Amino acid sequence: MKTLSKQWPILFLVFASSCLADLDVKPTEIIDQTLAFQSVDDVNAGVLGVYAGLSTYTISTNTLLSDEAMWPTENNTNRGTLMYSWRQDPVNPEAIAPWQSFYQVLDRANRILDVIDNVFATPQEEQIKKQYKGELLALRAYCHFELLRLYAVDYEPASPGVPLMKTAEIGKPSRETVGKVFDQINTDLLQAKDLIPATFTNHSRITKQAVSAIQARAALWQKDWDAAITYAGEVINAMPLATIAQFPDIWQDKNNAEVVWELKREAQDAKFGDFYRDGSDKILFAPSAKLRNTMNPTQDVRFNAYMKELSPGRWAVVKYLGGQPALANLADIKLFRVAEMYLIRAEAYAAKGAAGLNPGSADLNALRAQRINGYTPEVFADVTALMNAILPERFKELAFEGHRYLDLRRKNLDITRLPEDVIQAPTAIKLTAADKAYYLPIPLRETQANENISQHPEYN
Repeated sequence: MKTLSKQWPILFLVFASSCLADLDVKPTEIIDQTLAFQSVDDVNAGVLGVYAGLSTYTISTNTLLSDEAMWPTENNTNRGTLMYSWRQDPVNPEAIAPWQSFYQVLDRANRILDVIDNVFATPQEEQIKKQYKGELLALRAYCHFELLRLYAVDYEPASPGVPLMKTAEIGKPSRETVGKVFDQINTDLLQAKDLIPATFTNHSRITKQAVSAIQARAALWQKDWDAAITYAGEVINAMPLATIAQFPDIWQDKNNAEVVWELKREAQDAKFGDFYRDGSDKILFAPSAKLRNTMNPTQDVRFNAYMKELSPGRWAVVKYLGGQPALANLADIKLFRVAEMYLIRAEAYAAKGAAGLNPGSADLNALRAQRINGYTPEVFADVTALMNAILPERFKELAFEGHRYLDLRRKNLDITRLPEDVIQAPTAIKLTAADKAYYLPIPLRETQANENISQHPEYN
């Protein structure tokens, strides 16, 4: 893409300030990828650089646009407040940052994919080179999927999606249809799954189980219920849910129970927890009263793992506080967990009709049993009742993990906030699919430089 490639000239070993400890080479010049990648070790350094470019923008975007957070009066910084007030536009940093970030990572991945087959490998290195290619293909699929979820006009197969970036060549692409983008995502994931060995279990990189998790989430969005059940089941069968005792320690980075794929964070990396409560102890975005009201604080283990009342009426998100007092707000970013797979499979079963009532109910009850002390399994009268219970459960389980806004949007549901959550943005109390702010705009710089790409109709 012309605009993207020119904006982000890259050398893949430069990714540099990687958050991954084993990437410690920090060159400063830009060279052609055919020269940069001459050995399998070079490829590994480049792959680590691709991982290092992955951002947390999907999470912050969901927090700002949805009903999971409130803007407290102590936040007088203006950070994120425009989007929280549903007044984003094509130059608003929070609105355009995911576009820039994910396309930058796509460019990085494609530069390696363009040359990886020609990189020399000894017979002993051939399998690891295949694995690296599989990781890159899965990363490409993941980035296209995130871009599609955030910037597609809507999610119907024939609707305008996002530009596909399958090579590092310069061009001026238009939006591909949602269906065509998903076709590429599915193709990349299937190929990746064949290349990544089952013996590879590093959860800070993409494993075969992580590919299954991405496939399950993508199948949910495509309403391919059978595929969602199959792929979610692959993860569920391979990894158990965290127990009630284990669950709080996930967010302290004391264990990796049920974590399928995470972004590892080291001391030199940005502290994502600062998005919610910065280093000066100013709370920027707090858990909403609407979210707090969904959980019993004495029975539901998620309540105290995700939020804390620091003083009367002063709530903080503690999900990204981390477990090191000297490095407060530095925590690994959990991108996929087994819990989500139970919710995906339960929804897919419910969508298939009456035959899915019992297995879907079993999945939802299994998850709740590992989150709520003394839980008694619920008996759902029909699949409608089951389906109506799943979205609120996703609200609770996946809070502050980058799901809520997108969940409401894929179901075309209103975003509604309680009055006590919008004291500083009193007009931002209800957002519908008929409102411009329900969608994200393409960055102005992109539409100005690329005449082939169309802006979201609501922003024209």
